[in-house]
Amino acid sequence: MQDDYENLSPPRAAKSRLSGYALLLMLLVIMVIGAVIWLDPSALLNRGDPNLPWNQESRLVTPARPIQPPVPQQPNIDTLLVFTAPAVHADADRGEIMLGLAPDGRIEGTYSGEYRPTADLHRQVMACRFRGNIDSSKIYSDKQGPDHSKLFLIAKGTFLILETNSRTSRVRSVKGYIYVTGWLDTEYYAAGEITITSDKRTFETFTWQAQASEHADTPFSQN
Repeated sequence: MQDDYENLSPPRAAKSRLSGYALLLMLLVIMVIGAVIWLDPSALLNRGDPNLPWNQESRLVTPARPIQPPVPQQPNIDTLLVFTAPAVHADADRGEIMLGLAPDGRIEGTYSGEYRPTADLHRQVMACRFRGNIDSSKIYSDKQGPDHSKLFLIAKGTFLILETNSRTSRVRSVKGYIYVTGWLDTEYYAAGEITITSDKRTFETFTWQAQASEHADTPFSQN
């Protein structure tokens, strides 16, 4: 009987050790997830939607890096193109953007205006600038299939909006990020979206569209 008990002891000990390792591994995974959420709460949110602009930030090119030029099927950019377009949500005004696209593929622009998202709220854009670039590697696609002739635009910046609630007389400053994305066709007509968010969890999306106008000099700073 004693021999039988001794023979059973090692497997039980091994099983206990395995359970301990599994518990430690689980605790380690929980700690890693907690650290990621603490450092960047948005990292695990909306990660499954590749169309959200912050999930496409890898397409933004730093100033020190050259930008891949358009391929032959895409619109050629040999002068500064400027787009001035209203920001629209459900046929309602949401301000205005001005976007400049330089021959080297870099983008700079501003978002401005004031509007009422509800009867009680009034918003005034106090400051907003964004910068970005073209990305000729991204292929446009819709129900009709891929269209290799369109050129993708992406830009990111920050905004400061003053929001006044007429019902409560409360005034607050809203800060966050603005993303501007769009597609430019061979007729130099662009259309896309404007996304503003303070935390990358909740956000508002507006649409924009405009025909390009040519400018010899950029209206934006080069700093």
